[in-house]
Amino acid sequence: MLTPVERVLILKSADLLKEVGPRHLLSLAEVAREIEISKGETLYEEGDPADALYMVVEGRVRLSTGGQTTSEVGPGEAFGTWALVDDSSRGHRAECLEDGLAIALLREDFYEQASEDPALLQEIIRVLAKRLRSLVSDRPEEARVESEGIDKQPEASAPGEASATPAASSSLEAAALGKTEAQTPPVANSPPKPEDRSE
Repeated sequence: MLTPVERVLILKSADLLKEVGPRHLLSLAEVAREIEISKGETLYEEGDPADALYMVVEGRVRLSTGGQTTSEVGPGEAFGTWALVDDSSRGHRAECLEDGLAIALLREDFYEQASEDPALLQEIIRVLAKRLRSLVSDRPEEARVESEGIDKQPEASAPGEASATPAASSSLEAAALGKTEAQTPPVANSPPKPEDRSE
């Protein structure tokens, strides 16, 4: 049987949990389950619900998709990591190659701990955000799409120049006063807005 400290160290090696603080990891270690694994045993099949993250303590596990081996994981390595945040089905089969021991952290246990400790959830979100930024920076086309719809801020004006267009000033003034644009009077020198006509 593993000590709580050993469980914390094992969980910390999972990508999704590597930046989670010791106190939060300890709460997860308390609900994680130790499972003995046996050579030839299948932990889950492709298409099974993704309901737990697994960490190998001893032994080896083969992950395969469509009968083809995609990877093998050994001591200190995690698999099924995204099951903690994604309720989709498994995309691979996990079969034990050697007898050993693994830790399983069920999604329902993870969310129960996170609901009592919002800081834990914040740390997980931070890791996911870093992953997303890394993905976007590797794919310029995705970065372009992500920035679509974001208004560019006007450049700062030199002293003595108008700082914004009349329409922009109107919008800013309305926002500052807590009004919608419809509640503010039209700006001088701008054409009146057509009335909405519903028939």
